[in-house]
Amino acid sequence: MIRPTRVRKGPNLWPLILVALGALLGAWHNHQADRGRADVVVTVVRGVIAPPARLLRGAARWIGQETTWVFRGRRDAIANRALRRRVAELQEENLRLRGAQTDLDRLRGEMGFVRSLNRPTFGADVIGIRPDPRFDTLVVDCGSAGGARPDGVVVAVGGLVGRILDVGRTTSSVLMLTDQNSGVGARVLRPESRAVGVCKGDNSPLLSMVYLSIDADVRPGDVIVTSGLGGLYPAGIPIGTVTDVRRGEGELSKVAIVRPAVDLAHLEEVYLLR
Repeated sequence: MIRPTRVRKGPNLWPLILVALGALLGAWHNHQADRGRADVVVTVVRGVIAPPARLLRGAARWIGQETTWVFRGRRDAIANRALRRRVAELQEENLRLRGAQTDLDRLRGEMGFVRSLNRPTFGADVIGIRPDPRFDTLVVDCGSAGGARPDGVVVAVGGLVGRILDVGRTTSSVLMLTDQNSGVGARVLRPESRAVGVCKGDNSPLLSMVYLSIDADVRPGDVIVTSGLGGLYPAGIPIGTVTDVRRGEGELSKVAIVRPAVDLAHLEEVYLLR
């Protein structure tokens, strides 16, 4: 039986050759660099490598430009959501501040008006307006337990509202100036006039100032205040402003049409005089 003959391989010299070649090229490069000369081998290698390197760099730049928007878009979306949320928070805060400023201005106005009355007052919230369509009345959340009393004078910021008609323990009914059963002594605030009369209601938004003499000096734009006559209403509380002056019955008197100083249809809070 013939056995196959094994071929012995000699040692692999390629690694040694490559190392030796690299050493020679390095020595050559150093020798040329020390003498200030260009290395031909490096120049050739650089020329061979440069085109593919340039191509790879351009491809990498293009890929970066085309794919960066994916990551940047996500970051921008997150940033935009945060900005929108912050804007909403600032808008809400601004509304709260504006509301607080409005309340502050209103309270300052109310305090100034109350102080001008020079009388003790206490506030009450309006909980109902004209609960009975036959009467111009409103209901407040203050009764005898809170100090309300029949015929007590009721005012709001700007002027007179009316008087307390009926008192319960925790609520009271207020007869407004515009009711047909209401009447209050009035005078013209203008110093050169001082004409006096009575402001009466007829269940309409306006008042009529009656019992004015034919020669009474009353003009549109005149401010009408309480005269203090009759003893129920203190003098000097604003009632309203004259909008028109007409002849009365019998051609011997005048009637002044007065718009109330207070918007009686939209009251939220009133003050009761002690």
